Amino acid sequence: MNTKQLLSAVIIAALVCLMGCASGKSSSGSKPETARPPSVQSNSGALYYGADLFPFPPKIREWIMREAFPRYKMEQQYMINPQLRVWWGNDNNAVYAEASYTVASGYVGAGTRTTWGQGTAYRGSSEIFTRYGEYARYHTLRYKWELKQEAERLIANDLAYAEIIAFAKQLCREIEYDWASFSGYSGRPVRRTPNLRYAVCDGYSNEVMDKVLALRSVRSVEKWTSTGHAWNVLRLVDGRTLYFDLTWFDNEHINHETGVIYQTDDYDWANITFNETLFHYANVGYGTRVFHHTVGRLDRTRTK
Repeated sequence: MNTKQLLSAVIIAALVCLMGCASGKSSSGSKPETARPPSVQSNSGALYYGADLFPFPPKIREWIMREAFPRYKMEQQYMINPQLRVWWGNDNNAVYAEASYTVASGYVGAGTRTTWGQGTAYRGSSEIFTRYGEYARYHTLRYKWELKQEAERLIANDLAYAEIIAFAKQLCREIEYDWASFSGYSGRPVRRTPNLRYAVCDGYSNEVMDKVLALRSVRSVEKWTSTGHAWNVLRLVDGRTLYFDLTWFDNEHINHETGVIYQTDDYDWANITFNETLFHYANVGYGTRVFHHTVGRLDRTRTK
């Protein structure tokens, strides 16, 4: 091969390399990762315009991304580098958010940083602190979300707790609360469906008394009562005590005006817990009736 032929071969090889690099293929022929939109990052799906949404419940993430700060609002033509800030309020019962962007060239104020959406908030119950007083922290948006995460961690790592929660959920599916027999309900007749058992708190707690000892993790079960309510306490074979109110753990509720029975998207984890203080001040209730686990008395005990 003469000098001219060698030079031509080098040039051709260089062009082939350049074309391969421009097409985005490596020497193995694999495709490069698809670039993410610069405005939306990902950290297990939690980062949204720079804001980490993981510390907040899914319903709040949805509200932020679909209602308060959806993509079409965050990516206007006059916006450069839109960013979102999200944080818990001081009372842990509201989530606040606001957005910022740099004004694009060609618009008034070009180059300046602007904040919008100040004061946007997702709030919990406005009566929560009046109703629960110093124990309101057990009922805030943040506490309930973190309690759910702790429950999920226990289900994944604590065999006894996982067994009992599976048992509780199964009973919740089998029993429908007998709203027609609940003295605090005064709406239209409750819709009833076939093939379901109906009970109020006394029936729930009796079902637990009759069946829970079949679980490997439970050594004994107690039934506790107070004026207008009943629940259980489980003593586990490993020595722990689990406070257990199946009635209020259940995610079934009623619309008092229409009589329509509905289910919330989650259970009330404060009502099956190892935390005695949390259980005592779960303060569950409907209408003007509030039941306190702190004033209960032992009714009976069953042991294996």
